[in-house]
Amino acid sequence: MDKIDIAIPYFQEIVGHTPYRWQSRLFGELVKGKIPKSVDIPTGLGKTLCILLFLLARVQNPELPRRVVYVVDRRAIVDQSADQISSWIKNIANIPTLVNSFNDISAFTSDRPVQIGVLRGGLADDGDWRIDPARPCVVVGTVDMIGSRIMFSGYGDGRSRRPMHAGLLGHDCVVMLDEAHLSPAMAELIHTINQIQNHPKFQSVTLTATNTESESVFQLLPDEEADPRVYKRLHAIKRTKFHQVENVKRISKVCELATKHQTGAIAVFTQKVEDAQRIFQNLVKMLDSGGTERVALLTGRLRGKERSELASGIVWQRFFPFRERDKEFPAVFLVMTSAGEVGVDLDADHAVMDLAPLDSMIQRFGRINRTGCTQATVDILYPKKKEKEAQSKKSKTYLQRLEDARTNTLEILKKQPEMSPVTFRDFDRQTVEKCFAPSANPARLHAEVVEVFAATSAKLPLPQVSIYLRGVSDERDPPYSFLLWRRDTEHLVSLGNDVAKQVVDFFRPSADEVARMPTKDVHKLIEKMLQRSSLEGKLSLIVVYPNGDVKAISLKNKEEIPQLNHATLILPTKAGGLDSYGQPSIKAMKEVSDVGDNDDRVRFKAGDDIEDKLPDWLDQAVELRIQLGNSIDDDVEELKENYLVYALRRFDPTLQSNDNDLTWIGTKEQTIDEHCALVGEAARKIGEALGLSNYEISALGIAGSWHDRGKARSKWQRAAGIHTSGPPLAKSNKMQIRQEILGGYRHEFGSLVDAEREISMQTPGRELALHLIASHHGWARPGFPYSRQWDPDSPSVLNKRLAYEVADRFARLQSKHGPWRLAWLEALLKAADAYVSSHTN
Repeated sequence: MDKIDIAIPYFQEIVGHTPYRWQSRLFGELVKGKIPKSVDIPTGLGKTLCILLFLLARVQNPELPRRVVYVVDRRAIVDQSADQISSWIKNIANIPTLVNSFNDISAFTSDRPVQIGVLRGGLADDGDWRIDPARPCVVVGTVDMIGSRIMFSGYGDGRSRRPMHAGLLGHDCVVMLDEAHLSPAMAELIHTINQIQNHPKFQSVTLTATNTESESVFQLLPDEEADPRVYKRLHAIKRTKFHQVENVKRISKVCELATKHQTGAIAVFTQKVEDAQRIFQNLVKMLDSGGTERVALLTGRLRGKERSELASGIVWQRFFPFRERDKEFPAVFLVMTSAGEVGVDLDADHAVMDLAPLDSMIQRFGRINRTGCTQATVDILYPKKKEKEAQSKKSKTYLQRLEDARTNTLEILKKQPEMSPVTFRDFDRQTVEKCFAPSANPARLHAEVVEVFAATSAKLPLPQVSIYLRGVSDERDPPYSFLLWRRDTEHLVSLGNDVAKQVVDFFRPSADEVARMPTKDVHKLIEKMLQRSSLEGKLSLIVVYPNGDVKAISLKNKEEIPQLNHATLILPTKAGGLDSYGQPSIKAMKEVSDVGDNDDRVRFKAGDDIEDKLPDWLDQAVELRIQLGNSIDDDVEELKENYLVYALRRFDPTLQSNDNDLTWIGTKEQTIDEHCALVGEAARKIGEALGLSNYEISALGIAGSWHDRGKARSKWQRAAGIHTSGPPLAKSNKMQIRQEILGGYRHEFGSLVDAEREISMQTPGRELALHLIASHHGWARPGFPYSRQWDPDSPSVLNKRLAYEVADRFARLQSKHGPWRLAWLEALLKAADAYVSSHTN
């Protein structure tokens, strides 16, 4: 084979500096199609740039997958990673050659040469990354958000989105798991999926500074370590001082040690959120009037708005690795929990921390003197040793094993003269095993189990997907819930589950709105809210469950609180519960700010005197109108001033449509004939851009041309509020849906009836096309079990036969293509529909 030039084109223009030697070598391997199972590179040497290396290698090697799925173990890191990737994409957009390369392989034009998707948790997601599956893309998310979606069980996803996300994240992707030693179950899962698929269009890579793999590991070579820039970081000086303290003096001692530094960026690490809050408050008081400007708090519980403000604030900027260092500024302090340990690109001059297991300590030290520009001092506090009874190894609980790990870590660290990345890298496996926090045992995934998970419309009793993401342990990670506050919550609860679900699907929680809290603490928070006089003994609450179900609940006592593990809760703003720093808090009594509106979306009550506050794009907006008060006639035009308006500047049907029938909404009015013709053309474009076979391209085109024909039934037109003497409509930008008229009818089943009758048996791709039509909104996995879903204009005998054939066809095609690739093919049609619905002028 000819030698491949391993110079990385345009790297410096995109990143701002030349690559390390290991990055050039890895790029050369990727261009050859050699994707390592693991990349073991010390902290601070640019592992995140593996994403960019893969994108640039994809330009030279079209056989590589198109999307990079980047998984991190901390929600707080998602936004920072996304910001870094977005800056690379912005720079790529200024390089015409690269822009043309990415555009040439895409189906549709875009202002971004590479798309980016962000899955933070709590349903926040802009959706753009789904529109063109042929365009290279980076999706960033947490273990829970990405892992659950790959497993056909996305937290917060309903029936329609579960297979779509599994397809887009589980095929034509390389999944990169950062700091994989912290997520052994997720590492096992992505490697197992790789083995089950055995397809070149799905690859898995673990990124770590503490490797536990035994084969196919990419590591630094001796000459790469000798690079002066690498050597400086590998041998960065971090001198430790140890302090034994009583528990009652712990917080004050941390603050004392932190404030002894008069200049520099000082990191303060602690394991408990409550401790971080107390340290933060104490430091603010100790610094008098300048405290609020010199101290910041980072935990995994922060609401998105406050987390964004932190990332753009003065304190955070003082921790930027390439900041100006030749001037002395008064010291600034960043107080962090584990949210600041993993993957965050911070560079502290000095640090104070409590004792944690070695895996956490390695991550913390990786945020100190990261660039090797100074000589850092690290103060480590540890408690007085408790006397304990001797116990056998088998009888030790998780907490006892965790305490042993801390004790062993302390002994090891005290023997080290200083803590550089080289020090940690040279620890042997035995040291790592006895000093790391106890990890859960990965649950083994079998191909047969995947097929059961893939039956997403069957509602089968399945194992909890969390065991494949987090493993099985006697001390599992505590479940979390997501919280947001909206001023219209009480109105929606009064209107019931169906209306609440329509609004949640249409006006999705944004990244700014969502905060996170352990579920056990959420229960306490709700109990406290029920005691507040402002709520008059009743709490309106909308709960979005992990499976996508939505319940509008009016709670009167704590016994009525439902199961909330991994659920998203929408609370009324007057319920309080968010402190002034943006963290959920039982003590917070004040009304919470509603930050759900932004430049691209707005809510208002029709008739209110707010004309001067409404955006100028409202005339072209896509709207959902929710009637208040009593029912009125079907005619939408008769709605006067008694409704809530939810307006979106941009609309993505694949994002908004979950289990709800929001499929009548588009950016403009379209007849069924117009819409189906456009979707058929768009689906073919996607298939051609992806280089699919003629059979698959034909199937996509046919499916697009027929997918909405079932909307022509008079029942569907009346339910959508369409009153026209002209051709039946498929889309409108200002409508309501009347579920009571629809009666459960699924328009895609009606489309299937028409396609089955009209498409010749000899047509290439017919069987796949019929499945894509039937499965377009998440049914047909495996079927349509209820007669109310069937075509009202067809004989019941025909409907019953077709419903059986839907399930039989699904089984045949899944056996042929595999679970993830079949879901991916379905997602291609959804993408074509979304593009036409949201981009047609």
